[in-house]
Amino acid sequence: MHVLDARGDLVEVERIEQELTLLVRRAQKVHLRGVPAKHVVERATYGILACLHDDGPLRASALAAHFHLDASTISRQVTSLEQAGLVTREPDPEDGRACQVRLTEHGQRVLVTTRAERRGVVRELLQSWSPTDVADLASLLTAFNTGLDDLLSPHPHSTEMSHP
Repeated sequence: MHVLDARGDLVEVERIEQELTLLVRRAQKVHLRGVPAKHVVERATYGILACLHDDGPLRASALAAHFHLDASTISRQVTSLEQAGLVTREPDPEDGRACQVRLTEHGQRVLVTTRAERRGVVRELLQSWSPTDVADLASLLTAFNTGLDDLLSPHPHSTEMSHP
């Protein structure tokens, strides 16, 4: 396995950083493309809905940890989603003093519509790629996101979160 050289790989690291910046900017535009206005959800909303769909009902603290956000930020977002009818809060079956956030049927429909649009765009972009290249990209993105999670997670000997 090749380890990045401090000087020799600088050009590639700079190129990756530039491409990631473009990806983030363009991903938001793709996210909004072609979806009827009533089905458009913000990036943060989509992430929360997808997490609740994929992982099931969660406490707000678990959502905050998943997204590396503080509790007050997630609380505001969950309140907004609840007001929009996308999620509901229910008592936590393991601790009646706490509650879990769960997708509503409306939230499920909005997620399914948004997810189908997003995945359709990705499929369209990758249709000319070889299956090997698609698998390699998926694997590399997974490794990159795992590295980001590790970087952002609190270290065992620290109570503060790392900030890039």
